[in-house]
Amino acid sequence: MKALILPAASVLFFWLLISCGKTTTISSNMELTGKWQLDSIVQEEVIIRKPATTKGLMDIGLHFKEKGELEGTTSTNILTGFYETAQQNTIQIGGGGTERAETNWGNLFVNALPNVNLYDLKANRLVLYYENSNRLIFSRVQ
Repeated sequence: MKALILPAASVLFFWLLISCGKTTTISSNMELTGKWQLDSIVQEEVIIRKPATTKGLMDIGLHFKEKGELEGTTSTNILTGFYETAQQNTIQIGGGGTERAETNWGNLFVNALPNVNLYDLKANRLVLYYENSNRLIFSRVQ
């Protein structure tokens, strides 16, 4: 009987160990849902602030919709795609659009967005992390 208890306990322990490490995918996060405007980008601890508004250019932003749908604007283009959040503030963003006639500010955003893997949400401030400690910093649009 003792010979059966040890293997059964090992299997139970292993199952508990792997089941506790699983993450549950959430198609959308209600706190994240809404419109966000890009205020600054931090790359290698250098802060790059949003340039003054120029006629004919759009504000860069993201609109996180329910059911994981995502829309965005760059300085000159529209983006569409999806997002998924999971436990421990992980996020995956996908989609696309054109990069035609993009500004330097717009290019920084467009190049960073596919690399985003974590987010932090506090009050009306959203931070998307990419490539270690680089960040896209947004404020909620009312």
